[in-house]
Amino acid sequence: MGGVKDLEAEALSGEALLHFQRLLRRRDYAGARAYAEGFPEGERERLLRGLSLLEEDPEALEDPLFAAEKEVVLGVKAVREGRREEALERFQKALELDPLHHRALTNLGTLHLEAGKLEEALALYQKALRLSPEDPLLHENLAALYKRKGDLDKMVAHMKRATRLRMAPPPSLDPLTGKPRRRFPVPLWAWLLLLALLAYLFLHKP
Repeated sequence: MGGVKDLEAEALSGEALLHFQRLLRRRDYAGARAYAEGFPEGERERLLRGLSLLEEDPEALEDPLFAAEKEVVLGVKAVREGRREEALERFQKALELDPLHHRALTNLGTLHLEAGKLEEALALYQKALRLSPEDPLLHENLAALYKRKGDLDKMVAHMKRATRLRMAPPPSLDPLTGKPRRRFPVPLWAWLLLLALLAYLFLHKP
């Protein structure tokens, strides 16, 4: 039976893999590749191989860790090649494998939007928005949807949001949780106190 250190290592590994999956959902393969370098050798090779196959030969990828992302990648390929029914099935399968995959929801919503199924598309976009409110492409898609619905106020609001997100620098992410680090602005009084302390030390140094 493993000790506490073993349990801690297992928990840390699980959190790290969850963050790796978050990077996959965002299609941040460069970030995922850099993050994979911090894993032990065997796991690192597994993750790097999976990333290479996603980009070079996704159909050959059998690793269950990449299963949902594989379906999204092949679904996008099917859309580009005009195979809409296959794309629909692949995005749906991706969501069965990973219900938190916001890009699968977004792509599925876009297929419904293009088919004129506005309410179905809106429901999917709203689910994706709850999972990934900082995705500029999602806001652009919502703007297109509201334009079709004739709601110009919401269209403009989402276009503005998309523009701000595309212009904003990427957030600093916590390496374990994948969530933006909290920034703690230093209040003015703290700066004044620090300056006073430095002045005191300077004036009273031996």
